[in-house]
Amino acid sequence: MSNTSGADEKKAQVQDYFSRTAESYVASFSHRTGSDLQRLIEIGEWHSQQQVLDIATGGGHTALAVSPHVAQIMVTDLTPLMLEKARAFLLSQGVTNAQFQVADAEQLPFPAASFDRVTCRIAAHHFPNVTQAIQEVARVLKPGGLYLMIDCMAPSDPELDSFDNKIEKWRHSSHERSYTAEEWHTFFKEAALLVEHTQFFRTKHNYDNWTERSQLPLHEKLALERFILESSPHIQRYFEVTPRADGHLESFSNDFILLKGRKA
Repeated sequence: MSNTSGADEKKAQVQDYFSRTAESYVASFSHRTGSDLQRLIEIGEWHSQQQVLDIATGGGHTALAVSPHVAQIMVTDLTPLMLEKARAFLLSQGVTNAQFQVADAEQLPFPAASFDRVTCRIAAHHFPNVTQAIQEVARVLKPGGLYLMIDCMAPSDPELDSFDNKIEKWRHSSHERSYTAEEWHTFFKEAALLVEHTQFFRTKHNYDNWTERSQLPLHEKLALERFILESSPHIQRYFEVTPRADGHLESFSNDFILLKGRKA
């Protein structure tokens, strides 16, 4: 299998996953809210004449937060049904300055230097070729423009990294990789994006909600739960694994990163 066909197969998995789960991502509390999204708005240096691109919009929550501050926002997603749900959500919230287009993050259908800002929140871990996606961001940004990116982040410790990515991949096969902070900084540097701000967040996940959103079958939910509860003390401490009184898994926490990169 060629690299191209392999990437196409992975993107088809992403489209299938988000076509099945679109409604749950529009409704997701962790996607709708969060100090990370608030912080993205605080550091974005917005003004009313800007043209913005939101990549892999999911439920449209980042676009909703950005839209009051700019002239126009181009809302994109790889999955047509997901984009349709995001469009309905944004219009229901009174957004009037959004356009919508199906788009592959690794092959953006826009001319070079088209946007003042590009955003992407909790999506890049699905991209088969994240370095190509960031190169595309740099291409479509105007000189001096900003890329504001938030994604789940793997710890630098190899044992914790392996565990983090294993449970994410187990939960939904479209997960490609949660990268470390060091990897993210390298990706930005290779795309000639100067990182001006890095910030870390922790998110607590209710296990039932987390697995329900991905429509994980019951037998897999129970097997994954057992894997997490039987992990090493080091892993359980780091991810704040919390069992319920009945022995089932209540919750765990993991890391997210916010990066602000400027195109020279």
